[in-house]
Amino acid sequence: MEKSRITKLAIGIVILCFVLSTFVSLWSLRSMAQHNMRDFSRMMAARIYDSIREDLAEPIFVSQTMAHDALFIDLLRNEADYGEDEIVALMERYLTSIKDGLGYESAFAVSEASKRYYSFSGLYKRIDPDGEAYDRWYTLFVGENKPYALDVDRDEMLQDAWTVFVDARVEDADGTLLGVCGVGVHMTGSQELFKALENEYKVKINLADAQGLVQVDTDENNIQKVSLADLTADFHPSGEYVYRRVSGDRTVITKYLENLDWYLVVQSDGSTERGEILSVIMLNVGLCALVLVILLIAIRIIVVRTKALTHASFRDQLTQLYNRRAFEEEKERLMHSELPTDFIYMTADLNGLKTANDDLGHAAGDELIQGAADCLTASFGKYGQVFRIGGDEFAVMMNVSQGKFKEVKQAFENAAAAWSGSQVKSLSLSCGYTFSREFPSANITELIRISDERMYAEKERYYTQNGLDRRRT
Repeated sequence: MEKSRITKLAIGIVILCFVLSTFVSLWSLRSMAQHNMRDFSRMMAARIYDSIREDLAEPIFVSQTMAHDALFIDLLRNEADYGEDEIVALMERYLTSIKDGLGYESAFAVSEASKRYYSFSGLYKRIDPDGEAYDRWYTLFVGENKPYALDVDRDEMLQDAWTVFVDARVEDADGTLLGVCGVGVHMTGSQELFKALENEYKVKINLADAQGLVQVDTDENNIQKVSLADLTADFHPSGEYVYRRVSGDRTVITKYLENLDWYLVVQSDGSTERGEILSVIMLNVGLCALVLVILLIAIRIIVVRTKALTHASFRDQLTQLYNRRAFEEEKERLMHSELPTDFIYMTADLNGLKTANDDLGHAAGDELIQGAADCLTASFGKYGQVFRIGGDEFAVMMNVSQGKFKEVKQAFENAAAAWSGSQVKSLSLSCGYTFSREFPSANITELIRISDERMYAEKERYYTQNGLDRRRT
């Protein structure tokens, strides 16, 4: 089968598979949307949950790492041993390395003993949890006795930007409270993440505390101002996904985020299914295009490799001329067709190969064979095919006028006479020629026989004129 037909058939099969897979995918998705919406919503929320957890897991880890840093613990434990300027400078250096090294908006530490609030820019203030309302977060967090907690608040040091503070409890080896440390992450990062997910799934995403107060939202105006109290009945600290159809196509799914101590709330207006259907179509189109590209590349590779293998199977390894197999196939083809009137068959036999092999070695013999191949190819290659049909035997099948042949033959003889190798200094071939015009009724086999006879006669003259014993050379 021709390459173009194979390619068209393969592309047709891929397109058919694409149509069928798209139909099956859409049918399956529609069935899932109608009969298994609960599971679909859970899968959607699972991806959102994974994204949120990945986005906020690192600052939690960093804050806890700070809380267990032996150097940092020693600074808090021995705080009174330093002068105020000295301890402030040490804390500033440490917190700056956390902030700048890991790319956070802020890094802080509060000493239980001195109530100093250290930041990356030095001593910010001394907190007063009992007298200052803004500082009550410290008492609330310490009182919960949790290893860490998240707190959404405006960062006074950063122009009141909404920030997620990850507070971590710092204790001595005996469990004595030394203070609180942590890092601050601007809400903008989480908000951008939520925006991307909301656009992708056509849903509304919030993180809310146990009372339903919104802690994270793409709209800053809603943070700690909007309540989802009507959904708190679905808040279960078990960590399971809770799905509920509120009204019509509106659905809500919630999940407790243990590491954050918040609840993920995902509300959908029913457009998710449409978005998923479009995604499936685009995915199938992309896969189809990818498969087509891969298929075309594979066909190309197969064709190239097939050509290479075919080339190798029809080529002589030493000279890269067509080999005996190629010769026999071409001969068979010509047996079943009428020879052109300008067809010429030539037989050539290398003189002195045995002597070169015996006296100088097989490398010299190979050089002689390659030299003969080069002269034959340079002279006759553009007019036909040159074959190596035996150890020192060559053949040429060409289409050229007799007048032009004389010119080409002379060029060949000149090239052979001028040839000189590094091990063998001269080159000689005995040749026999037959013209189809000379024997119009003869087939290719008869032309080969006549050409061989003429070549052997020429070879006999060569050995006689040079006084050589043919059997020895």
